[in-house]
Formats: sequence, structure tokens, C-alpha cells
Amino acid sequence: MNTSLKHEEQIDYIIDKFNFEKVRCVMLALDWQWACTEGNGYAVPSIARLKAMARHLLRSSIKDTEVASGGFYATYYPSEYGDDDYFVLKFVVAFANSVDYNEDD
Repeated sequence: MNTSLKHEEQIDYIIDKFNFEKVRCVMLALDWQWACTEGNGYAVPSIARLKAMARHLLRSSIKDTEVASGGFYATYYPSEYGDDDYFVLKFVVAFANSVDYNEDD
């Protein structure tokens, strides 16, 4: 994917400011493992791997608006009405919504 210099700078900013250490601590506490090629095929990812996944998802969000994997949610908000575009990166442990509320009846 071809990203602009401005987008890469925004992504770099998020990677620098996001608390990947806290994410890894939560993953260790929950024994939240990702597939890997070492050992039994699953492990809690390193900080470097978390950052690489976050960067990949942020870049992918430019095309797909919101993408998620491994607990990360990356969202790209394009410029509207002259506002600046921007990215959001979240790590989500639990989530609920009421979209299907009426379908449960």
C-alpha cells in the first residue's frame, strides 16, 4: 500500500505515543497469545511484533477505514469539510454494542 509522507508521520506519532508495554502486560496477564512460528505455534507477542501489527493495521485502515486483528482496532478518519484527516489505534479487551438488540426477541 502506498501511503503519503503525512500519513507515515501520523502513524509514526501513534507508534511512538501508544503504550505497547501496557498492552503486552495485559496480554501476559490474560495469556493472550498470537500464532507464531516458534515453540508450540503460539506466544504472547513481543513489543516489536505488537508495533509491527499496529503499523500494518494503521496503513491498511487508509483503504478499509477500520481494520482489526489480535485485539487492535485501527481506524482512519479522512478529511471532511476541510478538517485534517487522522488515525485512531485502540487495543480492546472487551466490547459490546446494542446493534442487534431487537433481534434477540
